[in-house]
Amino acid sequence: MLDIESMENKFRAIVATDEFQQLQELYNDAKHVFFFGHGGNMSIAEHAAVDASRLTDKNVYAPGGGVVVTSIQGDTSFNDWIQNWLEIRTRNLDKSECLAIGLSCSTNGASSDCLATALNWAADQGIPSALWAAQPKEKGINPKVIQVIQHAKYYHTSEILSLTMTYQLIHDAGFMCPTISKKAQERRFEKLGIESEVETHNQEVPPGLESQLANLAIDFDGVVHTFDKGWHDGTCYGAPIEGALEAIKSLADDWNIIIFSAKVRPDRPFVNGKTGYELVDEWLQFHGVRDYVSEITHEKPRAKFYIDDKAIEFTNNWSEILERLK
Repeated sequence: MLDIESMENKFRAIVATDEFQQLQELYNDAKHVFFFGHGGNMSIAEHAAVDASRLTDKNVYAPGGGVVVTSIQGDTSFNDWIQNWLEIRTRNLDKSECLAIGLSCSTNGASSDCLATALNWAADQGIPSALWAAQPKEKGINPKVIQVIQHAKYYHTSEILSLTMTYQLIHDAGFMCPTISKKAQERRFEKLGIESEVETHNQEVPPGLESQLANLAIDFDGVVHTFDKGWHDGTCYGAPIEGALEAIKSLADDWNIIIFSAKVRPDRPFVNGKTGYELVDEWLQFHGVRDYVSEITHEKPRAKFYIDDKAIEFTNNWSEILERLK
């Protein structure tokens, strides 16, 4: 099997870093975003620019084809061509509304130095800037440039992580990354001459996120997994609660099942060298229901219904709730 370096765990660790969270805030506020890289990362930058332009309200750019690259290199040099492209692209734009992101695997050599030259220029111009890289770049980089480090060993791991990170920016900016089935449904509507089967008035979710009304959020501890010992040793020690596994399998025919649990929080201490996400994921796999679960999260997801052993149903009954809790 190809070594992908526990990619999902790496991805979750990256997203939880202060550097990525800082970058996410900058991305949310930016109106113009510029991705660039060399080799495979140039293709990822172009892919990211196309999809972010389609899925968000931002103007997103990448250098793209060979004509652009060779023409600008002919005007300058290999080391300066991305900076030159960035100068052209940001001309007459409010620099504070821009964001520059360089993608790199190796942080040594001419390719990495070229990215640093562009990012350093951008930072000096007041353009928020970030470098995504497999390993930290220790020399020749402006301290204003945010470094989001993947701690990856292989090129393929780093490049796939970079593409996934671009979708995380889209997702956490409040935009939808469509499912394959959702796109197929849209194409079917288009063929039938139907705009959508979802009414736009009185919606429970923002426009474009209607598919999330098919989400069913289920708490893990005390609902699926026996939690009679509390924290205990931090493991998923309990047996399945009676009927839970059968219910998940049945409900998955009509709902996107999301398991939510504080066990999965990124600030939770490791247990036996494993994250909370890994522990819950392994428990679900061991009991044969992981394939029925679309997502495991520590956040409150968008969902039509929530199944939770600690919930108090609200039905405009604050007086009853106060009486119960006081």
